[in-house]
Amino acid sequence: MEWARTHPYTAALCAAGILVLMGVFIVASRAAQPAGTRATTWGGEAAPLLNPTSNNNPQATPGGMPTTQPVQDGPPYTYIAPSFSTSPSSEEESSYDFAAFITKLTKESSSKGQPEAPADDSLLSAYAYIPRGLMSTTSISRPQRTALQQELYDYGNDIGSTIESHEQQHSNTIQILKGQVEDRTNPEKAAAVVRIGRDLQELGESLAAMETVPSTISSTHDALARSYIEIGKNLALIPSAERDSDFIAAIQTYNSSADTFTRNYIQLVSLFGAHGVTFAASDSGKVFSFSPTGF
Repeated sequence: MEWARTHPYTAALCAAGILVLMGVFIVASRAAQPAGTRATTWGGEAAPLLNPTSNNNPQATPGGMPTTQPVQDGPPYTYIAPSFSTSPSSEEESSYDFAAFITKLTKESSSKGQPEAPADDSLLSAYAYIPRGLMSTTSISRPQRTALQQELYDYGNDIGSTIESHEQQHSNTIQILKGQVEDRTNPEKAAAVVRIGRDLQELGESLAAMETVPSTISSTHDALARSYIEIGKNLALIPSAERDSDFIAAIQTYNSSADTFTRNYIQLVSLFGAHGVTFAASDSGKVFSFSPTGF
């Protein structure tokens, strides 16, 4: 004890060395014992922490194989590839008539307001309360026209194609007329207005020369052709007016002829409607469907 007091640092080093040797001895003794591979509970039991009700030995099947063996050997389900064949078998083709099903489905009900519930077809019964006649597997046919209606229809498409072609070639007429009014001394703008007037005259002369005009509409057709000629002449005279008073008078003359043209055009449209003649959006006669046109 006297030596420990006189050599305190040496004594502390010896004590530390003794503690290290004891720790190494304890670790070595524990490593020599087999340790469990599973997590244990607080008391040291080798029961799984996540499933304390299970045991370490898996139950065996009646054949002697553990229940976990099939899962390890193969997938947990059986995959059956679907069939991508779209053609029905010969038995299905002979047992079901799809055309007859469509015929029943599109046929109108015999009783008004009350659908018929078919008793002999379980598949068709699902469609029993759908109003019949609302479904169709064929294209909708156009209504039948009388001889006069067909004649007027052909005439409307004939004259309509001429008028439509003229409008497509002069889609900027409004801008040209506005530009000439704002710059009356410009010769190029004046010449552009004169060309529009002459083209209107040529359109009227082309309509007047038509031979296939129904007799029931010939007088209205002639009036419309004359109106095109008149508005064309009056429009071509506007740029030549130099004084303001002459310019205003020329515009008033043109406006008067334009009013007459509008009445004749509407009269032709009314005659088509009076005879029950209509035009589809794809027909050239659609120009007589009150679309906003004119000058």
